[in-house]
Amino acid sequence: MRFRFILLTILLALICANGWALEKSTDVNQIRSDGSKRLYLFHINDVQIGSLESHFDGGSDFANTDAYRFSENLELDFKPIGQDYSLTVENKHYIDENGFYVGDDMDISLGPRSQKLYLKKTPDSLTGYYVTNDQRQDVARSLPGKIFAADNNMIDQFELFLAFHDIKIGDTINDTIFVPQVLLKTPVSIVIEGFDFIKYGKLYDSAYVCHFYQPTEQIAYFTKDKKLIRLEVPSQKLNIILSESALEKMAPKKQAVGFGDFIKRIPIYLIYLILGIIITSAFIWRYHKKPEIYVAFVMGGLVFMLMGITQIPLQKWYSLKYMLPGIEAGGSLYLYAVIPTLISGVVQEILKLIPITILYFFRRPKQNLSIVIGIFCGFGFGLYEAGWITGAPYQAGTMAIFSWAVLERIFTMIFHMTTGAALGYGINRGVKHLSVIWVIMVLVHSFMNYMIIFVQKSVIDIALFELLVVGIDLVLLLGVYLTVKSARR
Repeated sequence: MRFRFILLTILLALICANGWALEKSTDVNQIRSDGSKRLYLFHINDVQIGSLESHFDGGSDFANTDAYRFSENLELDFKPIGQDYSLTVENKHYIDENGFYVGDDMDISLGPRSQKLYLKKTPDSLTGYYVTNDQRQDVARSLPGKIFAADNNMIDQFELFLAFHDIKIGDTINDTIFVPQVLLKTPVSIVIEGFDFIKYGKLYDSAYVCHFYQPTEQIAYFTKDKKLIRLEVPSQKLNIILSESALEKMAPKKQAVGFGDFIKRIPIYLIYLILGIIITSAFIWRYHKKPEIYVAFVMGGLVFMLMGITQIPLQKWYSLKYMLPGIEAGGSLYLYAVIPTLISGVVQEILKLIPITILYFFRRPKQNLSIVIGIFCGFGFGLYEAGWITGAPYQAGTMAIFSWAVLERIFTMIFHMTTGAALGYGINRGVKHLSVIWVIMVLVHSFMNYMIIFVQKSVIDIALFELLVVGIDLVLLLGVYLTVKSARR
């Protein structure tokens, strides 16, 4: 027991030391999938003046150089706000796998005037040409080293810039970017001021508040899944907003399931598995000859898969029909968030109860074994959930093993073991006791999920949230332990 306590204490210290941050991407494919699209709408004083459409085309050849291509179409028309000015830019923007600038093939229309700009970055120089009113001028200048690039109004390029930098509240990002349209380098200075619940269009998301002080003062809102959902330029009264439908936003992200992906995710899976075995080692030692515990472990993982046809569709239905329209009409997020969190508590505690009930009726275990069956059912459920939530981010390099997210998953796995133990205890005490215990587990589970709203509303930060989750898990564990111990007396 002392060994397990020491090991968990060391792990907790390592995780806490890492702090809370969004790690930079190391590959453009971690940010955008082939064929993905971003549509940004430009508004001045709530009047729409144009849009930027960005397609990620994937790997491409650019002047005999391997690169990744973004097809961009920017259209701005200032006539609705009383200015006789319009701008159209059609561009093929090229970067390498690490986000550094490779080149542009750009056609610009500024009212009746047209211009073409073709640039290629080599290791030490910039070459190309621009054509204005049929007059060509070659470009050849020194531009040594790797550099990020971002043109004015090309919001997808600023999204890439942020994605290839570590994002941590309180930190300052100082770098230099190349601005292709003016053929100049410019310093960038950004302060990560906080994490807030942001409206963009008719949708909401939690995002880092990234305050640019250079090259121009503006505020970008950047989500944990590395989307720039909104950008504000106060001096111009300009708001640039990602246009995204609720259905598109709620669509489950495609997760790779190939053998190669599984191999890459093994370290994160092993962390959860090893810790789970350590936590349950006393029960494994005593009940390792009981096949029920292994069946419960497997069934716990299997019933988690039912989330895709139970909890997720129910939450989507409620969000689309009631929650999003209600918040858009001025309703309180605190009120509308009650139902989705309650759905998660009800569904998950029902799912965990299924294997426990099946094994109870087929095996009629004694109370101690029923409790252990519940623990292993929760272990399987929590292990599968932890791998499902964090496997892909770990593989993509956007989440470290020693991070707040992994800490939260470890203690959530303990939480599932604890609720499983309580349900296993209750099933041997009769329907009345089981019903009371089940309701308590649902309420605790729902409240833990509800607390994320306080993060989204910036009442608490994510680090405090994770610590509160840990605290609730430990209090619940102590409560279940004392209840079972008292009953056994």
